[in-house]
Amino acid sequence: MSAAGAIVAGLFSTHVPRLMILDPDARRAYMGRTVTTFYDALDRIRHERIAALDFDTFVVVDTHWHTTLEFVINAHARHDGVYTSDEIPWMIHEYAYDYPGDPELAALIAAEAQARGVPVQAAAHRGLPIHYGTLNPMHYYNPGPAKHRVLPVSVCDTAEVAPNLRFGEALAAAVAKSGRRVLLVASGGMSHRFWPLAVIRERASADPADISDPALRAFDERIMGWWRDGDHAAVLSVADEFRRTCSPEGRFAHYLVLAGAHGGAAWRARGEQFGRYEAAIGTGQANFWFAG
Repeated sequence: MSAAGAIVAGLFSTHVPRLMILDPDARRAYMGRTVTTFYDALDRIRHERIAALDFDTFVVVDTHWHTTLEFVINAHARHDGVYTSDEIPWMIHEYAYDYPGDPELAALIAAEAQARGVPVQAAAHRGLPIHYGTLNPMHYYNPGPAKHRVLPVSVCDTAEVAPNLRFGEALAAAVAKSGRRVLLVASGGMSHRFWPLAVIRERASADPADISDPALRAFDERIMGWWRDGDHAAVLSVADEFRRTCSPEGRFAHYLVLAGAHGGAAWRARGEQFGRYEAAIGTGQANFWFAG
């Protein structure tokens, strides 16, 4: 590998399970009065932004992959198999996938992170699973036969804001050394508080009125406003508060790693929104593209 690597763009992307309800009638039956805009939005991201990019690897920070002692990178040379969600098997079941991995980049990221005091393991143990936080976006962004490598990365539940930012810095440094051109995907939602079981099916629409608390919606909207303005310093200034009060998916690690990889508070890229801001059984969901 040469020393001409680069992160070509960043993407904050939903991975909600309903993306995999492929029958339009079943979508309407589940979401009722307001069906999500995300089916079209993710297709638009692929056709209008991703298709024109020259890059090798999707690095996916997957908020459905939770670790505790360190960040873990899936370093398998190939990701293939049949996936059924243990959370919502009726939505995602017997889904066949096949993507080339990127073990070389995984090893470089782990080495760079460890040099910065961030515990990271590049793991290729047999049976290490892949999660729908990676598979659902790849279904739309990297359809088969897959053109690009896929490198799934965990979120570490015990990591506070600073280690996430440092991990992002390490990731960017490794990419720069690697010769790889990378699209960095922060896969997950925003505020993440579900409705209680007694009413959750009644609140399954995509209407933002079905966010579980107006205060959560208001905080999400503040953050999205800053993303549109390219004011990542403002987002990072409230990241601890957002994590404490809004239970963001993955403790907001997916965005923090994305920001760290782009210079943290110095990052000024404006976010381009695809699709609406939506509810998903109480949680806040959105898609933002950040040009490289």
